[in-house]
Formats: sequence, C-alpha cells, structure tokens
Amino acid sequence: MIRVTKIKNGIEPGTEIPERQKYGNIGRWAETVMENNGHNIEHGAGCDMPEYGVEIKTRKVESNSPHTVGTMRFGDIITTPYDQSLIFEKFQRQYRVHYSDEGQVVLTSEVYDLTEEFIQSKIRGAYEEGRKQIAENELHGFHPPYIKGNEWGQFEVTESYSSYRFRIPNNAMKKIETAVRNAKTFKNLFE
Repeated sequence: MIRVTKIKNGIEPGTEIPERQKYGNIGRWAETVMENNGHNIEHGAGCDMPEYGVEIKTRKVESNSPHTVGTMRFGDIITTPYDQSLIFEKFQRQYRVHYSDEGQVVLTSEVYDLTEEFIQSKIRGAYEEGRKQIAENELHGFHPPYIKGNEWGQFEVTESYSSYRFRIPNNAMKKIETAVRNAKTFKNLFE
C-alpha cells in the first residue's frame, strides 16, 4: 500500500456543495466527486480508498456533534479487537473535507495521518473500554443507546438496533486534528 500524504485531483477549497447536509449525503457527494476526479472509491464497509488506506470524511465546521468513524454490528465489536477492526481501518489516514454551512463551500481538504501511537492509543482505549461494556451488556441481552468508552470515543446504537456507530466527541477530534497539524510542522522543521 502506498503511504498517502496528499491527494491530487481532490476536492479543492472553494468548491460549492450543491446540497444541504442530511443523513450523510455530503459524504456521498464527496465520494462521487472523488470518483469523477478519477479515484477508485469503495462503497462497501471498508476504507473508501483501500489501495491507499484512506477514508474520506466530510465535516461541517459549524457542527458540534461527534465525528462518526464507522459502524459495526454488536457481535463483531465483541469479537474484534481494535487493531483488527473496521474502526482501526477507517482511522489510519483520512481525507478530511471541511465545509461551511454558509454558502455551502469547501474550506479545506487534506489528508490527516492518524497513525501516530499517541493518537491510536487514545482511540484504542475508547474502543476497547466500550467493547468490554458491550460484551457485558450482551450477556444480559441489553444494548443501551449510548456507551462511553472514554473522553476520546463512544458507541451510539444505530436506527436498526443491530449495530453501533463509533464516534469521537468534537472536542477530542479537534485535539487530534491539532496534534496531526503540529506533527506535520514539527517534521517539516526537523527532518
């Protein structure tokens, strides 16, 4: 797999988004734009750009809601450690497209390398703590709507009541994005 740090023919800042955010449609719009720009997009459960190990994520900058990483069935969470999970796959490198609700325009688009152990350990801890609670609840046939792993991640039941979304609180994701940007600056200064 090629280690991606920048995407050519991506979604440029200033690009207008032709629709308002509703039920993940902006994420699907971004995947379509990337496909139209010549990228191979996987529409299944795994990473959006598997040949590069890159997941595409869109984010309205005015939003304070948690960031969704991915969705897994109850049983799959219980039997799958973080480092073998779909969540791990989707949280290695992300092409993050930030946009504003005012004017529906893309503000930034860049690849975030989330592989640093400092970041991975926080998300691993949240996933594993939530996984433990989900397994304990499963013994009693109980699936609460919300399970807090730690301050870095949580599980929220989906509408189908057969799976959980793994989500990162907005403040935690802002810290992660800042850490990634600072790591880039540090590497540029000292490599």
